[in-house]
Amino acid sequence: MKHQTIPRKELNVTITFLDADNTSARRHHANIPSVDVTAIRQRTGLSQSDFAASIGVPEGTLVNWEQGRRQPSGAAKVLLALLAKKPNLVVQLYRSPQPRQRWAPGRPDPSTMTADGRLAEIGEIFATGILRMQNLVTK
Repeated sequence: MKHQTIPRKELNVTITFLDADNTSARRHHANIPSVDVTAIRQRTGLSQSDFAASIGVPEGTLVNWEQGRRQPSGAAKVLLALLAKKPNLVVQLYRSPQPRQRWAPGRPDPSTMTADGRLAEIGEIFATGILRMQNLVTK
């Protein structure tokens, strides 16, 4: 089978120049001052990993910013400038959910129980479960 060459069509490019009076063509640049990332993080009272997670960047990126190897840019720089003025902004906007209770209401907290108390609690749970199973079988 012989390979056939398909002729290529020329690429047509259209360039449009916008008038200087056209406001949609203007770009608006905000002059955001450089920020001291370490000082901002310390004002929030968060560790590096917690602060990085709260602003949505990898911890390594935050470390690079703090050590001066890199500079934040774009949206990160804007967010850091806001946090410089109001350190608890992220905490106010994104409150962490309350921890779920892992034990039954009305029961003691397992982290405060003694080993004997835990064994007694487990025995009570098993006994309740067995009684429920027996009731289901006899019905």
